[in-house]
Amino acid sequence: MATASSTDDEISCSLCLEIFTDPRGLPCGHTFCLTCLQNHIDANTTDDTFMCPNCRDVVGIPDNKQPTSSWASQFKRNLALVDAIGLIKQFKILGGDPRATTQQDPNRLVIESSCETIKKFSHFIEHQMTSDIERLQRSVDVSATQTAAQMQRQGDKLISEFTTAVRTELEKSNSELDKCRQSVNNEIVELFIDVNRLIEESKECLKLGENLLRSTSLPDMKRHVSKFSKMQKITADYLATQRPEFPDLAITLVEPEKTGRKTFSAEIGRILRPDVKSIKITHKIYLQTTIFEPEVEINRKSDRLKHEQTINTKLQSDTKCPNLSSILVLEGQDSNKIIVTDFKNKSVKSFSSEHKTVQSLYRTTSGPWYLAKTRDHQVLVTLPEERQLLYLNVQDDIRLVKTVTTKKRYYGITVLPDDNMAVTEGLSGCVHILNQRCGVIRSIPNKMIPNPWHLTVKGDSLVVVSYTTNIITCVSSSGQVMWVSRDSASSASFHLLCDVTCDTEQFAYVCDNGRDAIVQLSRDGEFIRDVITKEDGLKQPVSLCFAQDKLYVAEQNGKIKIFGWRQT
Repeated sequence: MATASSTDDEISCSLCLEIFTDPRGLPCGHTFCLTCLQNHIDANTTDDTFMCPNCRDVVGIPDNKQPTSSWASQFKRNLALVDAIGLIKQFKILGGDPRATTQQDPNRLVIESSCETIKKFSHFIEHQMTSDIERLQRSVDVSATQTAAQMQRQGDKLISEFTTAVRTELEKSNSELDKCRQSVNNEIVELFIDVNRLIEESKECLKLGENLLRSTSLPDMKRHVSKFSKMQKITADYLATQRPEFPDLAITLVEPEKTGRKTFSAEIGRILRPDVKSIKITHKIYLQTTIFEPEVEINRKSDRLKHEQTINTKLQSDTKCPNLSSILVLEGQDSNKIIVTDFKNKSVKSFSSEHKTVQSLYRTTSGPWYLAKTRDHQVLVTLPEERQLLYLNVQDDIRLVKTVTTKKRYYGITVLPDDNMAVTEGLSGCVHILNQRCGVIRSIPNKMIPNPWHLTVKGDSLVVVSYTTNIITCVSSSGQVMWVSRDSASSASFHLLCDVTCDTEQFAYVCDNGRDAIVQLSRDGEFIRDVITKEDGLKQPVSLCFAQDKLYVAEQNGKIKIFGWRQT
């Protein structure tokens, strides 16, 4: 057996620490080499059962009448893992470049090789995800069954004397338990939403590859070939990433407190649900550059942005002319949902990019300032005058989920990759990093980022616009300055910088309200050019957002203008 390297942990047996040979899976989801498993069974079998070396679950021999030397072979071979090991070895031998196999018809061969690799990799990833979900849900179901039995025992103590009251309470508790179990299992599936998206995009990529191979059109293959290499690398990188250790999850019953009084109470107890959201899936899956790229490659340093659409956010119920302060775009399959804050009319509005019509409206108690999106598809809104942070659900109608009161006035806000938040305190304040309970983790002082106002996430760092000073600073979340864009000759062209956003390739775009322009910066903060100007119909831009290779710009007068890339 070949010794596994440190990057091969996911295809290594935990008993021999080497790459799997004839892997066999146990009902609990853990996998071992056939020989390793047989040796473990020989040394640890009691009454035709043994414990899994990893999770200590008790495992029964499927057919204990067969010779003991064949017991390990009765467990199913993990065929997806066998295929994945072979492909990973082949992928490493070729240096990650499937074109190393031949020099003839390279585009067709890359697509054929990539499709085969992606198919096997995505199959293994899906099997892996299903196994993780089933194990977590199994622990929830087992604990729920145990809790139901515990509730029944609680009820049985009282049921002979107070039959009706106890049965009613027991039925109520069982109904609550069923809802809790279903809710927790749904949350478990949500943990793997990014993994499932990777699987779905792998399937879409395979479908595209099959159509290209059937059409035999070499120009089409050449135009799309880079997508297959990227998807192949994404799936391979995912498999090489260490999977997190998942804890067992349990639904438990908190028994009612005993008061010492003899008064009868039919209360069974309180259902306590596990904290699924505390489980962190650490895999970073980058899918923006796969099959959903535009048909024509975009050169972001030379291609133009063309005005495609205008949406007027003024409503009949508005008492004043809209004064937009922030824009956020939620991507959808059919059309994108656009969320804006209207400071003067004290409202949060949502629009459909397809129908240009308002979908819902939420009135605030004071002028809303900035928007940010959380991982669970809620929208955060800052109300600096109230010192409040609103959590809004915007899936259908906009409705308030909760309100958090903060110690200071926060204006700008964005959500970091680790689900913490970065906020700006205002002109004389700091940039603060908040945890999910809005407690301050650390602060980046004003002398490092003067007058912080708008900010956005750029990979694992922050880009912050300093209001009035026209300085743009990129810092890590720990406060280390990555670059400052201010001292070049081009900085003199900055008049009144407002909002900032980044595209999928980490180019930054800044609103220059004073010049009616959108300024493009390189990944290192160098001025590149004005990508949108007043010649494109732009007037007083105050906020912008990037989604699906389109730039959404909110103007101070209440209009939203959408720009798409076009080749020069």
